[in-house]
Amino acid sequence: MSTLKKYTLGEVTESIFSGGTPATTNPNFWNGDLQWLSSGETRNRYINETEKSITKEGAINSSTRLALPDDVVIASAGQGFTRGQTSYSLIETYVNQSLIVLRANPSIINSKFLFFNLSNRYQELRNLSDANSSRGSLTTKLLKGLEIQLPNIEEQNKIATILSSLDDKIELNNQMNHTLES
Repeated sequence: MSTLKKYTLGEVTESIFSGGTPATTNPNFWNGDLQWLSSGETRNRYINETEKSITKEGAINSSTRLALPDDVVIASAGQGFTRGQTSYSLIETYVNQSLIVLRANPSIINSKFLFFNLSNRYQELRNLSDANSSRGSLTTKLLKGLEIQLPNIEEQNKIATILSSLDDKIELNNQMNHTLES
């Protein structure tokens, strides 16, 4: 067992950013071939498709930003239980302003390890946003300063592999249950 080392998220990520929304009044910006993620979709642990899409013109003419596969996505705002929910992106998708994207620095942190760590800190993320923001939202600044304790990268890789296989088994069981119910 390796010893844990304390970092901030700003120290273990290549970037932490939020996105934006193309003007909803301009039909030329919507229903294109680019995926576009909103905060409510963080109810899904893994992002492999989005409910809405935008056009190249919509991406260029807004402050939306592109999340890549293996990025961790956190709802910074949203209705009800949304704020603080964490997802793992399996696709390239543009994101709205109510999401914060964390891109892991792979030499320091395994992106899946980061995802599992943050998804298990939901209440802490909500408390952090309530205590430090007038509107009760998470900010990139708050997340950059959030502490995380890490074992060495080899141990992170082992932990991430085990937890990923458990997630896969849970998903398979859910699919089988759905099939049986049908």
